[in-house]
Amino acid sequence: MRVVSWNIELGLGIDRAIDAFTSHPDLAGADLILLQEMDDVGPSQIAAALGLDSTYRAGCKHEETGKPFGNAILARGSVGEPEVIRLPHLARFMGMRRIALQAPITLQPKSSDEPIELVAWSVHAEISTLPHRFQVAQYSAVADRVISVGSARSIVGGDFNTASNRSIRGLVENLERAGQRRVSAAGTRTFTRFGRPFELDHLFAAGFEVLRSGVVRGHGASDHDPVWADLRL
Repeated sequence: MRVVSWNIELGLGIDRAIDAFTSHPDLAGADLILLQEMDDVGPSQIAAALGLDSTYRAGCKHEETGKPFGNAILARGSVGEPEVIRLPHLARFMGMRRIALQAPITLQPKSSDEPIELVAWSVHAEISTLPHRFQVAQYSAVADRVISVGSARSIVGGDFNTASNRSIRGLVENLERAGQRRVSAAGTRTFTRFGRPFELDHLFAAGFEVLRSGVVRGHGASDHDPVWADLRL
């Protein structure tokens, strides 16, 4: 099964994202897609273009666009009733509510005749202007809920805004505490600002092993690059 996580900046580059999902060899045929920074229109457009089921929830309205600002989960199969986890602590400046979106999935991968039951999480944590201890508190809130749900098979991915090695360690330690292993390519930048690369976007999994993983560049759809992983039970 192929899993992708992508922050599509303000939900604006939908047509280019669809083109990437249908034409790029590392994104085409994705079975599970986790999206962040989405409005309430883009996820359904992508899902319709790719023939996927989907769910979407917003944490707030974006102060600049006035549109809903949230996360989505798209799956080849069926997406069950979602749950929104409101992450603790608001940003110092814009003060927008960040969330994790969780949903049970009955996945029917292209590569398998048998459906796979799992729980998927699409997470968008606050940017690094939030004090480090509050950032880690957001990662901890996700880990605590993953433990509470207790699924033997789960995928956790998203934009965790881990702009430092210290924040990456805090994220990995918390999700490992929840039984999740990082399956995206460690040490690979997914975002560049002022010429400096950052590793902000990650994929974690429990109950799966990773076959291949990577990052796709040159898509023109977002300021973030999508991370992907091919997994098997």
